[in-house]
Amino acid sequence: MNNQALVRARCILRANKLVHRPKETATAGVQNLMSSRVASSSFQHHRFAFSSVAQQEQSSTDRRPSALEQANLDVITPGHSIFVLQKYAADGLALIRQSDFIKLCESARPGKMKDAKAIATALKEFRRNNRFVLQKAGARAAVEGMIRSSIPNYKELYGKPRLHAAVFVADQIIDEKTALYFAIETELVDQVLGEIQQALTEMEERGMQLKIEIKEKASGDEDGDEKLLFKTLRVTEGLVKVLVNRSVRPEFNMKKRAARNYLKRLQTVAGPELSTLKLATDIALSIGGAAVTQKDIVGPYAAAWWTKGVVDESILKAIADAESREEEAARAAAAEEEAANTEDDYEAEEAGEGDEDAKDEKE
Repeated sequence: MNNQALVRARCILRANKLVHRPKETATAGVQNLMSSRVASSSFQHHRFAFSSVAQQEQSSTDRRPSALEQANLDVITPGHSIFVLQKYAADGLALIRQSDFIKLCESARPGKMKDAKAIATALKEFRRNNRFVLQKAGARAAVEGMIRSSIPNYKELYGKPRLHAAVFVADQIIDEKTALYFAIETELVDQVLGEIQQALTEMEERGMQLKIEIKEKASGDEDGDEKLLFKTLRVTEGLVKVLVNRSVRPEFNMKKRAARNYLKRLQTVAGPELSTLKLATDIALSIGGAAVTQKDIVGPYAAAWWTKGVVDESILKAIADAESREEEAARAAAAEEEAANTEDDYEAEEAGEGDEDAKDEKE
């Protein structure tokens, strides 16, 4: 009984201590606990910030060298660089750095067409085999490198070699396999169109006839100049359509997976500027005429939702003037043909009358 009474008395004392504990002590304990937690969290935050800064500094100083830096090539050309990068990423696990691709393009030598072809091959190979996503800087380096290498470095450069080079670069922009569509800026497209226009001007100054008969498809019977002009018109139309298509945001009409893949590669949605449309219009007018320009250059531009069908007045005036000149030339040609036919008929009549007179004399 004594033990039970003692246990009961101890329980009562403990209960009284818990109930009648001074409030000040409890409040002080809570405050101490809160302050210790705040101090601990502040310490953890500063320690994390310090550690992240230290990791960034260490990663910047201890950056792993790229594939071209590891190769340490004595001679750097697009051919050597693409060989190294293909070997480095041959297993499909290693990714090619954007800086390495830019170095490859910047090493393109002036007047070396094989360097331009190596850049075009790298664009296609890296995208297909190494999940390479082309950025704006890489697209600029690729286009400038291909222009530099494909234009011959003759002492006196005339129009046709320049046109061949510009058409080659424009063909790479239109080709979806190169992925230039996703990253090229409008300024670079204007640069390529400017090269085409300059080449055509130089060819016209040398007396070459630029107007060709428009066909649905090249038959293969054309001579070299006509075939080149036909291809020039085709790539000019293609450049305008590529920019217009990108600016109207086609991913809105795609399925979800296709739209995700499209947006992963897309770097810019810039469409054709007024300068782009003017250059393309001048080129198309000089080769194909007013009808082709209206249908294949101005038509797709005016059909885009963001233009609302509005086209600059200077472009419409240039097309109208070209159309009037073509009509005058057609009327003049028809009059000449009619005059020639009339002269032939008159000569035939005279020959017939002479035969009749000779027959009468014989009789």
